[in-house]
Amino acid sequence: MVKSLLNLCLSAICQHELNDDISFIPVECKQKLLEFFSSHDQLSASDCSTLVSSEYFSSNIPFLTFYLSTELTDEMLKSLTSNNKLVEKITLVDCPNVSDHGAKTVTSGQILLRQLEFRAMHQLTDEALEHIYSPFLYSVDFSGCGKITSAGIRVLLERNPSICCLYLNHCRGLDDQVLYDIAHFVGKRLHTLELDFPTSLSDPASALQYLSSQCPNVSQLSLARFFHESIEDGVENSRFIIDGINLRKVDLYGNYFLQIPQLPPTVQSIRLSVSGDEDGEQLVATLLEQPYLSSINLIVSVREANIQAVDNANSLLCTIIPLLGQKITKIQISVPRLFDEPLRLVTECLPNLSHLSLEVNHLNTNILQKYFAGGSKSNASKLRSLKICRMRMTYRVLFAIARGARNLVDLETSHMYSVDDRFLCLLGGNCRQLRCLNINGCKYVSDKGLAVLARRCPLQEVRIRGTACTDKSIYILAQFCPDLEWISYADYSGRPKFSDAALQCLRDSCIQRVIC
Repeated sequence: MVKSLLNLCLSAICQHELNDDISFIPVECKQKLLEFFSSHDQLSASDCSTLVSSEYFSSNIPFLTFYLSTELTDEMLKSLTSNNKLVEKITLVDCPNVSDHGAKTVTSGQILLRQLEFRAMHQLTDEALEHIYSPFLYSVDFSGCGKITSAGIRVLLERNPSICCLYLNHCRGLDDQVLYDIAHFVGKRLHTLELDFPTSLSDPASALQYLSSQCPNVSQLSLARFFHESIEDGVENSRFIIDGINLRKVDLYGNYFLQIPQLPPTVQSIRLSVSGDEDGEQLVATLLEQPYLSSINLIVSVREANIQAVDNANSLLCTIIPLLGQKITKIQISVPRLFDEPLRLVTECLPNLSHLSLEVNHLNTNILQKYFAGGSKSNASKLRSLKICRMRMTYRVLFAIARGARNLVDLETSHMYSVDDRFLCLLGGNCRQLRCLNINGCKYVSDKGLAVLARRCPLQEVRIRGTACTDKSIYILAQFCPDLEWISYADYSGRPKFSDAALQCLRDSCIQRVIC
């Protein structure tokens, strides 16, 4: 992997004294340069601050993106937008020094604004939403803004009825009223709605039924951990209803239903959590009633570690997979013990499986080895993601994985003592698309194995806690992985594992911000 010519030029500019002439470079280059300054914590430097605050530099930049920037302030946002009212997209993610004043400044007068993201901006309140108005605004994301309330969202929707994509995940300040306001102000226009992990809803079922009935064109609905815990204990026996004549994708992660909600026949994709306590035959019958359902993301987890719960989970798998195996594209199994029959079904009866996650203490590794055997012709050759951890596996199984799962993009083999440099070298030779790697706790992995992967794979996320890697690995990643964005490296004791010089070299060499 090598940097593009544009990124090499940006890096060269940043390493020399900045001057006013840079304000007249093409807009696309200024856009990249601003993101480069932010990603490498250079905004506070005197020459950089002067350049960014100049009248001509920011006059026509269409996108403002700041991610985890502690240097971004209200004054800097004012300088960037006082002479620029042509911004089409604003993205602020976890910038702790931006207040309501800065949020109002950056959005005020932006009548061409199309996308707005204030994610994990924990300090923002409803006051930050007062000046947002654009007839073209279609996407708003306030995920993780815990101080924003339903009253603030109501004002936003009332002033911007063109909104059709709304993301309100982890917004603990929202109550039931926000669902009724969404239905009233943008009901027919709403296309995408995410309301994951709400904490202040008193009657989520009724509010959701009303919203879905008033939003006929919603096609994507995400409701992770949306319903009350009481449904998991069997207190509520009524079946929830989700309407919509265009609903295509539904996410019900973390909701354990006695009966799946009544869904419209248009649903094509669903993510569903089950524990084994459900009626397997009824569950299968309900899903088979969906005529267009083609993709099931199934999460099976035992919620109480006892023999009966483990038996129920295994039995449920044996009921679901033979009838719905063609439709299951992703599966995550978290049980203390996975019996041979359900494991055999997972490896033989899921032809369209792309994501496999196993959090299992005991299983037959011979069946798993057979699944990956055959190299590029193995049943596992279509896997894009594989996550296994804390499992006892022989080298034969690991080598079969490295040879058979050739299309892997995301791999986790954490806390497995049999994972070593030989396994990583095989991965580097066969899995050339690998981007995300988690080998935390694999103490026999050293610089040698990681160097092979760094040279051959376009790594973006690397987790190497508790390994034998040294500073040499960091310098190798800096040299061969310019797209790296995440590295988890500190020892489990909390002591820094690598030198500050090596980590700084990595940050300086990568294009985007490297989260350590």
